Amino acid sequence: MSLDIYTLFVCELYVLGFLSIIMFFAWIGSQYDRVLGFTCLSLVFTLIAVFLSSLRSSGLHFLPVAVGNVLVMLAYGGLLNAFRRFCGKPIGTHWLLGALLWALLCGFPAFYYSLPKRVLVLCIACIVYTAALIQLVWLARATLKVTFWPAQLLLWIHLLFHLARLFLDSAIPSTLPGAIGGSNFSIYVILESILFVIGLTFTILAMVNEQMQSVLKHASMHDPLTSVWNRRALFNEAEKIVVRCRRQNRPFSAILFDLDHFKSINDRYGHQQGDQILIHFCDIVRGLIPAEGRFARLGGEEFAAIIPAAAKDAEVWCETIRREVCASQPNSIAYSVSIGFATVTHQQQGFDDLLALADKALYHAKASGRNRIAQHPVTAGIS
Repeated sequence: MSLDIYTLFVCELYVLGFLSIIMFFAWIGSQYDRVLGFTCLSLVFTLIAVFLSSLRSSGLHFLPVAVGNVLVMLAYGGLLNAFRRFCGKPIGTHWLLGALLWALLCGFPAFYYSLPKRVLVLCIACIVYTAALIQLVWLARATLKVTFWPAQLLLWIHLLFHLARLFLDSAIPSTLPGAIGGSNFSIYVILESILFVIGLTFTILAMVNEQMQSVLKHASMHDPLTSVWNRRALFNEAEKIVVRCRRQNRPFSAILFDLDHFKSINDRYGHQQGDQILIHFCDIVRGLIPAEGRFARLGGEEFAAIIPAAAKDAEVWCETIRREVCASQPNSIAYSVSIGFATVTHQQQGFDDLLALADKALYHAKASGRNRIAQHPVTAGIS
Protein backbone atom coordinates (compact mmCIF):
# COMPACT_ATOMS: atom_id res chain seq x y z
CA MET A 1 0.00 0.00 0.00
CA SER A 2 1.47 3.36 -1.02
CA LEU A 3 1.30 6.31 1.34
CA ASP A 4 -0.69 9.18 -0.06
CA ILE A 5 -0.41 12.76 1.12
CA TYR A 6 -3.53 12.47 3.25
CA THR A 7 -2.17 9.47 5.16
CA LEU A 8 1.10 11.29 5.79
CA PHE A 9 -0.82 14.35 6.96
CA VAL A 10 -2.72 12.28 9.54
CA CYS A 11 0.55 10.66 10.67
CA GLU A 12 2.14 14.08 11.10
CA LEU A 13 -0.78 15.31 13.20
CA TYR A 14 -0.55 12.20 15.37
CA VAL A 15 3.23 12.52 15.80
CA LEU A 16 3.03 16.24 16.65
CA GLY A 17 0.24 15.66 19.15
CA PHE A 18 2.09 12.79 20.81
CA LEU A 19 5.38 14.73 21.01
CA SER A 20 3.57 17.80 22.38
CA ILE A 21 2.17 15.71 25.22
CA ILE A 22 5.58 14.18 25.95
CA MET A 23 7.25 17.59 25.98
CA PHE A 24 4.50 19.09 28.14
CA PHE A 25 4.99 16.51 30.88
CA ALA A 26 8.76 16.76 30.52
CA TRP A 27 8.42 20.52 31.05
CA ILE A 28 6.37 20.00 34.21
CA GLY A 29 8.70 17.27 35.47
CA SER A 30 11.71 19.55 35.01
CA GLN A 31 10.19 22.21 37.27
CA TYR A 32 9.20 24.33 34.26
CA ASP A 33 12.53 24.41 32.47
CA ARG A 34 12.26 27.19 29.88
CA VAL A 35 14.14 25.26 27.19
CA LEU A 36 11.55 22.49 27.33
CA GLY A 37 8.77 25.05 27.66
CA PHE A 38 9.70 26.84 24.44
CA THR A 39 10.16 23.50 22.67
CA CYS A 40 6.67 22.43 23.77
CA LEU A 41 5.27 25.74 22.53
CA SER A 42 6.95 25.21 19.16
CA LEU A 43 5.43 21.75 18.83
CA VAL A 44 1.97 23.10 19.64
CA PHE A 45 2.37 25.93 17.09
CA THR A 46 3.42 23.38 14.46
CA LEU A 47 0.50 21.10 15.33
CA ILE A 48 -2.00 23.93 14.84
CA ALA A 49 -0.26 25.06 11.64
CA VAL A 50 -0.46 21.58 10.13
CA PHE A 51 -4.12 21.31 11.07
CA LEU A 52 -4.87 24.68 9.48
CA SER A 53 -3.19 23.54 6.28
CA SER A 54 -5.93 20.92 5.93
CA LEU A 55 -8.45 23.69 5.40
CA ARG A 56 -7.14 24.17 1.85
CA SER A 57 -9.21 21.13 0.90
CA SER A 58 -12.29 23.09 1.97
CA GLY A 59 -11.42 25.95 -0.32
CA LEU A 60 -10.10 28.24 2.43
CA HIS A 61 -6.95 30.26 1.79
CA PHE A 62 -6.39 32.78 4.57
CA LEU A 63 -6.13 30.35 7.50
CA PRO A 64 -3.71 27.87 5.90
CA VAL A 65 -1.60 30.40 4.00
CA ALA A 66 -1.48 33.40 6.33
CA VAL A 67 -2.24 32.13 9.85
CA GLY A 68 -0.74 28.66 9.37
CA ASN A 69 2.61 29.91 8.12
CA VAL A 70 2.75 32.64 10.75
CA LEU A 71 2.49 29.82 13.30
CA VAL A 72 5.29 27.95 11.50
CA MET A 73 7.49 31.04 11.88
CA LEU A 74 6.52 31.29 15.54
CA ALA A 75 7.45 27.61 15.96
CA TYR A 76 10.92 28.31 14.59
CA GLY A 77 11.11 31.36 16.82
CA GLY A 78 10.21 29.20 19.81
CA LEU A 79 13.03 26.82 18.94
CA LEU A 80 15.38 29.79 18.67
CA ASN A 81 14.33 30.86 22.17
CA ALA A 82 14.83 27.32 23.48
CA PHE A 83 18.36 27.13 22.12
CA ARG A 84 19.22 30.65 23.30
CA ARG A 85 18.04 29.77 26.80
CA PHE A 86 20.10 26.60 26.62
CA CYS A 87 23.18 28.72 25.86
CA GLY A 88 22.32 31.19 28.64
CA LYS A 89 21.55 34.01 26.23
CA PRO A 90 18.70 36.53 26.60
CA ILE A 91 15.57 35.98 24.54
CA GLY A 92 14.58 39.43 23.31
CA THR A 93 11.95 39.97 20.61
CA HIS A 94 13.80 38.97 17.44
CA TRP A 95 12.17 35.53 17.55
CA LEU A 96 9.00 37.26 16.32
CA LEU A 97 10.63 38.69 13.18
CA GLY A 98 9.81 35.74 10.94
CA ALA A 99 6.14 35.78 11.89
CA LEU A 100 5.92 39.56 11.45
CA LEU A 101 7.64 39.35 8.06
CA TRP A 102 5.22 36.69 6.82
CA ALA A 103 2.21 38.64 8.05
CA LEU A 104 3.51 41.74 6.29
CA LEU A 105 4.14 39.93 3.01
CA CYS A 106 0.64 38.45 3.08
CA GLY A 107 -0.62 42.00 2.72
CA PHE A 108 0.66 41.99 -0.88
CA PRO A 109 -1.57 40.04 -3.30
CA ALA A 110 1.42 39.27 -5.54
CA PHE A 111 2.89 37.27 -2.66
CA TYR A 112 -0.30 36.04 -1.02
CA TYR A 113 -1.59 34.29 -4.14
CA SER A 114 1.78 33.14 -5.50
CA LEU A 115 2.84 29.66 -4.41
CA PRO A 116 6.39 29.96 -5.88
CA LYS A 117 7.06 33.16 -3.91
CA ARG A 118 5.64 31.67 -0.71
CA VAL A 119 7.79 28.54 -1.09
CA LEU A 120 10.87 30.69 -1.74
CA VAL A 121 10.37 32.85 1.37
CA LEU A 122 9.46 29.85 3.52
CA CYS A 123 12.62 27.96 2.47
CA ILE A 124 14.85 30.97 3.08
CA ALA A 125 13.29 31.51 6.52
CA CYS A 126 13.79 27.83 7.42
CA ILE A 127 17.42 28.01 6.31
CA VAL A 128 18.08 31.20 8.31
CA TYR A 129 16.43 29.88 11.47
CA THR A 130 18.18 26.51 11.21
CA ALA A 131 21.56 28.19 10.64
CA ALA A 132 20.97 30.21 13.83
CA LEU A 133 20.22 26.99 15.73
CA ILE A 134 23.40 25.38 14.38
CA GLN A 135 25.43 28.36 15.58
CA LEU A 136 23.87 28.20 19.05
CA VAL A 137 24.59 24.47 19.36
CA TRP A 138 28.17 25.20 18.32
CA LEU A 139 28.47 27.78 21.11
CA ALA A 140 27.27 25.15 23.61
CA ARG A 141 29.69 22.47 22.40
CA ALA A 142 31.78 22.64 25.59
CA THR A 143 28.84 21.39 27.66
CA LEU A 144 27.58 18.85 25.11
CA LYS A 145 29.99 15.92 25.16
CA VAL A 146 27.43 13.36 23.92
CA THR A 147 24.64 15.19 22.11
CA PHE A 148 26.63 17.83 20.23
CA TRP A 149 27.21 15.87 17.02
CA PRO A 150 23.73 14.30 16.83
CA ALA A 151 22.21 17.78 17.21
CA GLN A 152 24.55 19.22 14.57
CA LEU A 153 23.85 16.38 12.14
CA LEU A 154 20.08 16.69 12.55
CA LEU A 155 20.08 20.45 12.01
CA TRP A 156 22.42 20.30 9.01
CA ILE A 157 20.21 17.69 7.33
CA HIS A 158 17.19 19.95 7.91
CA LEU A 159 19.03 22.96 6.50
CA LEU A 160 20.29 21.07 3.43
CA PHE A 161 16.81 19.69 2.77
CA HIS A 162 15.33 23.19 2.52
CA LEU A 163 18.30 24.34 0.48
CA ALA A 164 17.63 21.50 -1.95
CA ARG A 165 13.94 22.34 -1.94
CA LEU A 166 14.77 25.75 -3.41
CA PHE A 167 15.89 23.97 -6.57
CA LEU A 168 13.72 20.82 -6.56
CA ASP A 169 10.30 22.18 -5.63
CA SER A 170 8.56 23.30 -8.81
CA ALA A 171 5.97 25.14 -6.68
CA ILE A 172 3.24 24.06 -9.07
CA PRO A 173 -0.01 23.56 -7.15
CA SER A 174 -0.78 19.88 -6.70
CA THR A 175 -3.93 18.38 -8.14
CA LEU A 176 -3.86 15.54 -5.62
CA PRO A 177 -6.75 15.47 -3.15
CA GLY A 178 -5.75 15.80 0.47
CA ALA A 179 -5.26 18.06 3.36
CA ILE A 180 -1.98 19.73 2.46
CA GLY A 181 -2.82 20.63 -1.09
CA GLY A 182 0.54 22.32 -1.78
CA SER A 183 2.95 21.48 -4.58
CA ASN A 184 3.89 17.99 -5.74
CA PHE A 185 6.92 18.28 -3.43
CA SER A 186 4.62 18.34 -0.38
CA ILE A 187 4.92 14.61 0.27
CA TYR A 188 8.68 14.99 0.81
CA VAL A 189 8.15 18.06 2.99
CA ILE A 190 5.79 16.11 5.24
CA LEU A 191 8.12 13.11 5.46
CA GLU A 192 11.10 15.29 6.36
CA SER A 193 9.00 17.27 8.84
CA ILE A 194 7.90 14.11 10.66
CA LEU A 195 11.45 12.80 10.93
CA PHE A 196 12.80 16.22 11.94
CA VAL A 197 10.35 16.88 14.78
CA ILE A 198 10.84 13.37 16.18
CA GLY A 199 14.62 13.69 16.06
CA LEU A 200 14.69 17.25 17.37
CA THR A 201 12.32 16.56 20.27
CA PHE A 202 14.37 13.70 21.64
CA THR A 203 17.65 15.47 20.89
CA ILE A 204 16.55 18.49 22.94
CA LEU A 205 15.45 16.21 25.77
CA ALA A 206 18.87 14.54 25.67
CA MET A 207 20.66 17.91 25.55
CA VAL A 208 18.77 19.21 28.58
CA ASN A 209 19.42 15.98 30.45
CA GLU A 210 23.13 16.12 29.64
CA GLN A 211 23.36 19.73 30.76
CA MET A 212 21.48 18.95 33.98
CA GLN A 213 23.81 16.03 34.72
CA SER A 214 26.77 18.31 34.13
CA VAL A 215 25.37 20.93 36.51
CA LEU A 216 24.69 18.31 39.19
CA LYS A 217 28.17 16.85 38.79
CA HIS A 218 29.72 20.31 39.09
CA ALA A 219 27.66 21.05 42.22
CA SER A 220 28.70 17.74 43.81
CA MET A 221 32.39 18.52 43.28
CA HIS A 222 32.59 22.24 44.10
CA ASP A 223 32.18 24.39 47.16
CA PRO A 224 29.07 26.57 46.67
CA LEU A 225 30.60 29.68 48.26
CA THR A 226 34.08 29.83 46.79
CA SER A 227 33.54 27.69 43.67
CA VAL A 228 36.77 25.78 44.36
CA TRP A 229 36.73 21.99 44.60
CA ASN A 230 35.36 20.30 47.71
CA ARG A 231 36.91 17.49 49.78
CA ARG A 232 35.37 14.72 47.69
CA ALA A 233 36.62 16.12 44.40
CA LEU A 234 40.10 16.79 45.81
CA PHE A 235 40.55 13.25 47.09
CA ASN A 236 39.30 11.77 43.81
CA GLU A 237 41.67 13.89 41.75
CA ALA A 238 44.56 13.49 44.20
CA GLU A 239 44.58 9.74 43.59
CA LYS A 240 45.09 10.37 39.88
CA ILE A 241 47.95 12.80 40.58
CA VAL A 242 49.60 10.32 42.94
CA VAL A 243 49.43 7.54 40.34
CA ARG A 244 50.80 9.84 37.64
CA CYS A 245 53.67 11.08 39.84
CA ARG A 246 54.60 7.52 40.82
CA ARG A 247 54.62 6.43 37.19
CA GLN A 248 56.83 9.38 36.24
CA ASN A 249 58.95 9.04 39.40
CA ARG A 250 58.13 12.60 40.45
CA PRO A 251 57.67 13.96 44.00
CA PHE A 252 54.41 15.49 45.18
CA SER A 253 53.37 17.48 48.23
CA ALA A 254 50.20 17.86 50.29
CA ILE A 255 49.45 21.27 51.79
CA LEU A 256 46.95 22.38 54.43
CA PHE A 257 45.88 26.02 54.95
CA ASP A 258 44.10 27.55 57.91
CA LEU A 259 43.08 31.22 58.02
CA ASP A 260 44.26 32.73 61.28
CA HIS A 261 41.69 33.98 63.80
CA PHE A 262 38.91 33.65 61.26
CA LYS A 263 36.23 33.47 63.95
CA SER A 264 37.34 36.89 65.17
CA ILE A 265 36.92 38.27 61.66
CA ASN A 266 33.36 36.92 61.54
CA ASP A 267 32.58 38.32 64.99
CA ARG A 268 34.04 41.74 64.25
CA TYR A 269 33.05 42.33 60.62
CA GLY A 270 30.13 39.96 60.13
CA HIS A 271 29.74 36.68 58.26
CA GLN A 272 29.26 38.41 54.92
CA GLN A 273 32.71 39.98 55.15
CA GLY A 274 34.05 36.66 56.39
CA ASP A 275 32.71 35.00 53.26
CA GLN A 276 34.46 37.61 51.13
CA ILE A 277 37.74 36.79 52.90
CA LEU A 278 37.30 33.11 52.03
CA ILE A 279 36.59 33.95 48.40
CA HIS A 280 39.56 36.34 48.29
CA PHE A 281 41.91 33.69 49.67
CA CYS A 282 40.71 31.14 47.12
CA ASP A 283 41.28 33.62 44.30
CA ILE A 284 44.89 34.08 45.46
CA VAL A 285 45.60 30.35 45.57
CA ARG A 286 43.87 29.65 42.24
CA GLY A 287 45.99 32.34 40.63
CA LEU A 288 49.23 30.77 41.90
CA ILE A 289 48.63 27.02 41.88
CA PRO A 290 50.51 25.04 39.21
CA ALA A 291 48.53 23.72 36.26
CA GLU A 292 48.83 20.13 37.53
CA GLY A 293 47.96 21.05 41.11
CA ARG A 294 44.54 20.83 42.77
CA PHE A 295 43.08 23.02 45.51
CA ALA A 296 39.93 22.58 47.60
CA ARG A 297 38.02 23.86 50.58
CA LEU A 298 37.70 21.19 53.28
CA GLY A 299 35.27 23.19 55.40
CA GLY A 300 35.09 26.42 57.34
CA GLU A 301 38.42 28.24 57.00
CA GLU A 302 40.39 25.06 56.22
CA PHE A 303 41.76 24.35 52.74
CA ALA A 304 44.00 21.74 51.16
CA ALA A 305 46.04 21.29 48.02
CA ILE A 306 48.21 18.77 46.24
CA ILE A 307 50.96 19.82 43.86
CA PRO A 308 53.54 17.74 41.96
CA ALA A 309 56.55 19.43 43.57
CA ALA A 310 59.54 18.60 45.75
CA ALA A 311 59.86 19.97 49.27
CA LYS A 312 61.87 23.04 48.29
CA ASP A 313 59.50 24.06 45.48
CA ALA A 314 56.48 23.43 47.71
CA GLU A 315 58.01 25.60 50.42
CA VAL A 316 58.59 28.46 47.97
CA TRP A 317 55.03 28.16 46.68
CA CYS A 318 53.55 28.18 50.20
CA GLU A 319 55.64 31.18 51.16
CA THR A 320 54.48 33.05 48.05
CA ILE A 321 50.85 32.48 49.05
CA ARG A 322 51.51 33.53 52.65
CA ARG A 323 53.14 36.79 51.52
CA GLU A 324 50.35 37.51 49.02
CA VAL A 325 47.76 37.07 51.75
CA CYS A 326 49.62 39.33 54.16
CA ALA A 327 50.07 42.01 51.53
CA SER A 328 46.37 42.07 50.62
CA GLN A 329 43.65 43.76 52.62
CA PRO A 330 40.27 43.08 50.98
CA ASN A 331 37.74 45.67 52.12
CA SER A 332 40.47 47.04 54.44
CA ILE A 333 40.48 43.80 56.44
CA ALA A 334 43.93 42.36 57.20
CA TYR A 335 44.22 38.60 57.65
CA SER A 336 46.89 35.91 57.55
CA VAL A 337 47.23 32.19 56.93
CA SER A 338 49.09 29.33 58.57
CA ILE A 339 50.35 26.58 56.27
CA GLY A 340 51.59 23.06 56.86
CA PHE A 341 52.90 20.77 54.15
CA ALA A 342 54.51 17.38 53.68
CA THR A 343 56.35 15.91 50.70
CA VAL A 344 56.39 12.25 49.74
CA THR A 345 59.47 10.39 50.96
CA HIS A 346 58.75 6.87 49.67
CA GLN A 347 56.58 5.27 46.99
CA GLN A 348 54.09 3.75 49.41
CA GLN A 349 52.88 7.09 50.75
CA GLY A 350 49.49 8.20 49.49
CA PHE A 351 47.66 11.49 49.66
CA ASP A 352 45.87 10.53 52.90
CA ASP A 353 49.20 9.79 54.56
CA LEU A 354 50.73 13.07 53.45
CA LEU A 355 47.68 15.05 54.49
CA ALA A 356 47.92 13.62 58.01
CA LEU A 357 51.58 14.67 58.16
CA ALA A 358 50.72 18.11 56.77
CA ASP A 359 48.11 18.44 59.52
CA LYS A 360 50.82 17.91 62.12
CA ALA A 361 52.95 20.54 60.44
CA LEU A 362 50.01 22.94 60.39
CA TYR A 363 49.42 22.39 64.10
CA HIS A 364 53.07 23.29 64.70
CA ALA A 365 52.78 26.45 62.57
CA LYS A 366 49.73 27.60 64.55
CA ALA A 367 51.31 26.74 67.89
CA SER A 368 54.41 28.71 66.92
CA GLY A 369 52.50 31.96 66.52
CA ARG A 370 50.50 31.54 63.27
CA ASN A 371 51.12 33.42 60.01
CA ARG A 372 53.91 31.02 59.04
CA ILE A 373 54.58 27.80 57.20
CA ALA A 374 55.88 24.52 58.59
CA GLN A 375 57.09 21.36 56.90
CA HIS A 376 56.90 17.79 58.14
CA PRO A 377 59.13 16.59 59.68
CA VAL A 378 58.64 19.72 61.76
CA THR A 379 61.45 22.26 61.81
CA ALA A 380 61.40 25.88 62.81
CA GLY A 381 58.48 27.71 61.23
CA ILE A 382 59.15 30.31 58.57
CA SER A 383 57.43 33.66 59.05
